Amino acid sequence: MRPVHIALSLLIAATWGLNFTVIRFGLDEFTPFSFAAWRFILGALPVLFIPRPAASWKALAGMGLFLFAGQFVFLFFAMQAGLPPGLSSVLVQLQGPLTLVLAALFLKERATAAQWGGLAVAMVGVVLIARSVEGSASILAVAIALLSALSWATGNLFLRETRGAPVLAVTVWASLIPPLPLLAAGILHDGWQLTFAPILAPTWRGTFVLFYTVVPVMWLGYWIWGTLLRTYPAAKAGPVSLLVPCCALVFSSLLTGETIGGLRLIAVAIVLGGVALGIFASARRIR
Repeated sequence: MRPVHIALSLLIAATWGLNFTVIRFGLDEFTPFSFAAWRFILGALPVLFIPRPAASWKALAGMGLFLFAGQFVFLFFAMQAGLPPGLSSVLVQLQGPLTLVLAALFLKERATAAQWGGLAVAMVGVVLIARSVEGSASILAVAIALLSALSWATGNLFLRETRGAPVLAVTVWASLIPPLPLLAAGILHDGWQLTFAPILAPTWRGTFVLFYTVVPVMWLGYWIWGTLLRTYPAAKAGPVSLLVPCCALVFSSLLTGETIGGLRLIAVAIVLGGVALGIFASARRIR
């Protein structure tokens, strides 16, 4: 990679890694449904000047429901149930191996032994993480985080149908899908006041959280990611995603006091090792 693209890769890893801690703070301000709904309401604003990409509404709807709404609602509920930001970032990385499973089941794609091996290694790490948490609420939070990863993986199948379209344009147009169902779910689950809290009772912290999760994370982040994918093969740009949970663990440790040690540290290393094995096996297959 050119030096400027290495710098952009590090910037995106740090930005997306810090996002998990920012989400933790955001959940002190908003309910999960409200947080997700208003994030995508704001995230969709560029459709006013960005033309619709060459992608079907089916693909955009699938992304909106699974890659966006499902992934983040489950992630928010997992973190609300007590899963710390760093550990959350590690568990959602299982979306890579789970995408492999879904593609094999529904698209009849054949995976290599190394790719299946990476999945098996990662799942051993998940079991160890479940053993390392204390209390039924934490185990439940791990399960909800796995649903977030599964929803992300499902959304990836729809994302494949948008290949060739600008990543930022796809992102903002797919962001049109989640707000209405999320607002409806929020009203039913939490009531009008909590669902519309971002505009009825705004706070400086809540405003910052929404700004950060939309502008640097969505708009700038996906613009940079699209630039990297247009410039380099996915097999070369993809491993950058492994830096995200590493950054998330560092930021969460500094800002929330999250500690990773003993069995949990071993489990995190095993999960990331399994994900890395799958990524590099996929890279060799593409070559």
